[in-house]
Amino acid sequence: MRHEALSEARLGFGCLRPGDQNNSGRRAVACKEEIWMIALWGQVILPLVEAVDGKHVLEIGAEFGLSTQALVNFARRVDGHVHCIDPAPIFDVEEFEAQYGGRLSFYKDTSLNAIPKIPEVDVVLVDGDHNWYTVYHELKLIEAHSDHDALKLPLIFVHDTAWPYGRRDLYYDPASIPEEFRHPYAMQGMGRQKRELMPEGGINADMNNALVEGGERNGVLTAVEDYIRESSLDFEFLNLPLYFGLGILISRERLDSNPALAAEMQKLHGMMQGEKLITITEKLRMNLTGIVQRMQREQAASQARVEELERELAQLRGG
Repeated sequence: MRHEALSEARLGFGCLRPGDQNNSGRRAVACKEEIWMIALWGQVILPLVEAVDGKHVLEIGAEFGLSTQALVNFARRVDGHVHCIDPAPIFDVEEFEAQYGGRLSFYKDTSLNAIPKIPEVDVVLVDGDHNWYTVYHELKLIEAHSDHDALKLPLIFVHDTAWPYGRRDLYYDPASIPEEFRHPYAMQGMGRQKRELMPEGGINADMNNALVEGGERNGVLTAVEDYIRESSLDFEFLNLPLYFGLGILISRERLDSNPALAAEMQKLHGMMQGEKLITITEKLRMNLTGIVQRMQREQAASQARVEELERELAQLRGG
């Protein structure tokens, strides 16, 4: 098959392994952050990458390395290379680099520090810190790194352009965001049709989420739109409302000069004719995600209570 199917089983990775229950924050949503790329690879991402003859890829945000491994396997097939940026990867980077030899270069740094150090690439996958300040400046740096040349600008995929972070900031490390660009935030969950955070429950309740959804300089999609509006380049931007939102950003000049790329984008526009159905499906999936996360919190609380009772019982027996 032209579009090789990727699955978690074939990659040899799980999302949360034994012992990860105590990991919070980024670890709690690691599955979401990586499986989107695998789920959308064959039907959405790979056809576009092949249309631009993409071989050299920049991945911003690695988490457990699930998507990194998939990308390196692709790079092996096309004689390419993967550059990966993540300041706090949740896997053994040295082991990965040893396993994949000259196909992987890892930058254990923030994206805003690392992007200028990276050689020219064909494709960029943006899935790091989901806030306006970071994504906006990532896109600005990518353009500057391409000498503001529309034909040199890579094909860019931006994740989390739909709910919950399309219009709301998330801060993995709030201190790294300048105060004037950082919205008030709290470790509280988000709910559908709720601009403010929920006092209890909700999605990603253990993350630093902006208190209010919407408004200026707030969220990933807002960052992309602001970048497009302010850039001197002309763009084609397609926002697919599935798997937390996938934005596809291509310079108009590059699109007009590449008939194969234009044909693949036209296919995706055709898919968008069913956008209403896709959006409904996404809402249902997100509702299910909220239920699953609530169950996970309840299970963790129950487990903690069991352990507490076991300790008390052991003390009574010992006394």
